[in-house]
Amino acid sequence: MSWHVYETGPIDYGWHHLATVRETLAALAVPCEGSDPREGIDSTAALAFLRSWEAAKDAAIAAGWEGHFRLEPRVFWLPDALEMVHGFVFKQDHNGRTFVVSPRPLAYLHAVPG
Repeated sequence: MSWHVYETGPIDYGWHHLATVRETLAALAVPCEGSDPREGIDSTAALAFLRSWEAAKDAAIAAGWEGHFRLEPRVFWLPDALEMVHGFVFKQDHNGRTFVVSPRPLAYLHAVPG
């Protein structure tokens, strides 16, 4: 997956509206709606999510993120053709700049060359 990285000024409010990466990973461990609970946990989704998180952090570093968080990183969701896709948003510790790493372009934000 290719990532679109955006950098904004510090965002100070509203973080509680988004689930953290840790909370999202825990939710992925629960079987999907309509699945047979006897099938158990499908670790494929959790592993794919973790791989995408690592790739998103790499993309953010290439775009200037310094690698430290002021707050726990959060997950947001966007509708796609047949499914919901996730992106990440986090606040850099050093100067509070906010990074948005999205699987789709977000026209109202300006991409950081990476």
